[in-house]
Amino acid sequence: MDAQGACAILGISYKTWSNKGGASAYGLTPFAPGRRKPLFDRAQVEAVRDGSPIPSRGTGEPHPDDLLDEQDVADELGVAYATVRKDHSTGRLSGWTDVCGQAHIRRATLTEIIAARPGRGVGGGRPRKHPHP
Repeated sequence: MDAQGACAILGISYKTWSNKGGASAYGLTPFAPGRRKPLFDRAQVEAVRDGSPIPSRGTGEPHPDDLLDEQDVADELGVAYATVRKDHSTGRLSGWTDVCGQAHIRRATLTEIIAARPGRGVGGGRPRKHPHP
């Protein structure tokens, strides 16, 4: 969930959230700090609302159901962020899901896409000027 969803659960306005210092004032850490639109774990937000200890989010091990944003996909593929944006908009990367206004793809789907890609030197490319005898 995004910050506005967290505000709704906490019963505060977004302005109050901002004035108090955002997520750090409530002890919340976004899934991917530094992203344009930080997303938070619902169980952690509900724990803050209830005054309970904030549960951990797991081991940090990659899971097939993890949702990756475009920057995460670029990191996984070893390409520029702009390349992923272009491939997403042209349909070369399919299987995206919209989460709080941001495009995400499941790690398992990305793994399948990577496995289906041809290897180095397979198909395409410019023909040689001088074919080998």
